[in-house]
Amino acid sequence: MLKKIPILLSFYALTNGSETLTFGQLTYTKINDLSFTDYNRRKTFRTLLRLYQTKPFSNQQIVLEFNEIQVKVKTNVYGAFYEKIPLDLKGSTLTKVIVSTGEEVKLIDGLYDKYIHHFGSDKIVVSDIDDTLLHSFIKKKLRKFRALMLTTMEKRKVVENMQHLMNKFVMQGAIPVYLSNSEQNLYPLIYRFLFHNKFPRGPLFLKQMRTLWDVVRNIKYPLQDIHKTTTLQELIQFFPEKKFILMGDNTQRDIFIYLDVAEKFYERIDCIIIRKVVNNKNETALIEQSIERLKGRDIKFYYAEDFPGEFPLPDNH
Repeated sequence: MLKKIPILLSFYALTNGSETLTFGQLTYTKINDLSFTDYNRRKTFRTLLRLYQTKPFSNQQIVLEFNEIQVKVKTNVYGAFYEKIPLDLKGSTLTKVIVSTGEEVKLIDGLYDKYIHHFGSDKIVVSDIDDTLLHSFIKKKLRKFRALMLTTMEKRKVVENMQHLMNKFVMQGAIPVYLSNSEQNLYPLIYRFLFHNKFPRGPLFLKQMRTLWDVVRNIKYPLQDIHKTTTLQELIQFFPEKKFILMGDNTQRDIFIYLDVAEKFYERIDCIIIRKVVNNKNETALIEQSIERLKGRDIKFYYAEDFPGEFPLPDNH
């Protein structure tokens, strides 16, 4: 019988030249295959179900070992850690994670980059995932469930024109960042989807873990804007010299979040791109007002069901 062991479910680390930001998720689980590759529907469902039954490694001090340097961090109640280290660890690699019990945490090969990234470009493109890059059918509960729990990773559908935009920005030198309201439980599936579909590699910021009970009762955490807003603001402040392109859709609250961030950091936002997935009359007035306001601040704004293949990023319209 397999024993539950602590695993590092997700991880990323990046430096701005003076500080290193490192974040990840620890949990206890018996799952020994998180590849989501060549699964059938039954194995996809069972693995996702078990990811919602894992036990987060909550409120514990852990040690991250980067080559010869050891860094102490603490997990929160959800088993996640998010730490700014006052050192430039560029060139280092995560080699070991040790928990307070003395157990060594299992690092999963191929599920995340272990080395410290340095963002050399002067531009960062931040994209939502569900219904922006991945057809998730957020507004259709039954179809959303079937797509998530009963569709194998290889058969999940890409939003092709948005994928094209992301690839184009990266080819022009921008650094990709993925920011989603999906929970950490889904990290292995989302990471494999992005990798399988050849999306450019970049950090994946997800919300806190949820339990199976949360999902069954459809319990949603309050203030759903907090995760995306806070993460965006922290990234903008962590990279004070860089400009940002923000990509999202209108199935949730990307418009409101991005406009709010643009209001506070308008000198740092280059462009906002929103994919129109559903008709929402309440957005019309907001869009019209926003276009004029953003135009005065030299921020491009695009809101459409589809974008041309050679999206030229012209002046505001």
